Amino acid sequence: MPPRTKAQRRRAQRDRRRAARRPVEAHVRWRDVPNSVRDWSELTRAQRTAAAAKVVAVAASLILSVVSALIGVALYGELVVRPAEPVSSVNGEPIPSSRYADFLALRRYELSRELTDAPTSADPRDPSHPQAQLSALTISAVTELANTMLMRSEASALGVFVDDAAIDAALKEFVRGPGEVDDEFNFNDAYAEIRDQTQLDEDVIRSFIADRALAQAVGDYLAQGLDPAPPQIRASQVVVATEEEAETVIAQLDALQPFALIAEQQSIDTASAAQGGDLGWLPRGLMADAWDEAAFALRAGARSKPVSTSQGWHVIQVHDISSSRELDPETSERRRQVTYDNWLQTLRAAAEVEFLLTPEIIDWATRR
Repeated sequence: MPPRTKAQRRRAQRDRRRAARRPVEAHVRWRDVPNSVRDWSELTRAQRTAAAAKVVAVAASLILSVVSALIGVALYGELVVRPAEPVSSVNGEPIPSSRYADFLALRRYELSRELTDAPTSADPRDPSHPQAQLSALTISAVTELANTMLMRSEASALGVFVDDAAIDAALKEFVRGPGEVDDEFNFNDAYAEIRDQTQLDEDVIRSFIADRALAQAVGDYLAQGLDPAPPQIRASQVVVATEEEAETVIAQLDALQPFALIAEQQSIDTASAAQGGDLGWLPRGLMADAWDEAAFALRAGARSKPVSTSQGWHVIQVHDISSSRELDPETSERRRQVTYDNWLQTLRAAAEVEFLLTPEIIDWATRR
């Protein structure tokens, strides 16, 4: 009914003005969003705003779902798939990437510590130098892990085991590290520092130390059958790259040039070259088979013809021979290690060892 009085007309006008000032609200149901987008030009401004808000919400939800799925896949690959990928297989038994990454962390810490204490005069190109071992670690770690797996499987066949006391002793030696420690050394603090720097827990570190203790026990077992006083020679050598260079060395020696001077200037074996070629007293078995065969056939004061090994071409001179001299501790340990290494090589030759390391695994392992 239209207003009749002035007051009613004024109220009606006021109500219309208030209604005009209020924003127009338009409701678009979720199921009507596709139709709204299709009929966009036919919608009012308010309806377009409501439909656009719904479209943005849908798009944001889809994007969030896709991103969450991608992050989930990446995390699953990083935390589940990648750690289980094998870096090697020994007789069908895989060595997982997680074990490889843990071994890298522990060995990197250990070698870095040894590098700090290495003599400044040592040649970093020497394979036994901590720097050279660090440089080759990503590849050599796989070989070491495979060797350890072979060693563990054969140790039980030999009847060799280690108890907790032996593992504890090996762990204390590892934590103390190379060189001397001062009176304020605290095992627990040092061990905590190692765990913090390597990000490895006690069980993981102890498992690696247990493998070392077992390898030591196997080496001791194999060394029991060695002669404590084998025939020995005191020898020197010059090592060169080719047979022609070796012949030149012999010609220089025939011309009475000093053996030590030639070794210092020309030998590619840096360790012995620094000593004028002197190798000290050696029992059979420390050098390559071809080297041993040639050197132990010489009499005192004689030198060999060129001898080929994997290191190069050797010219050997024997200074003295003994059949009763006891081995010094350093040479005895070297012989024990060579015996153990030869035993491992025999195991590897009879085993099926597959190398499965990839650049992706290396990148993942070194980022952990």
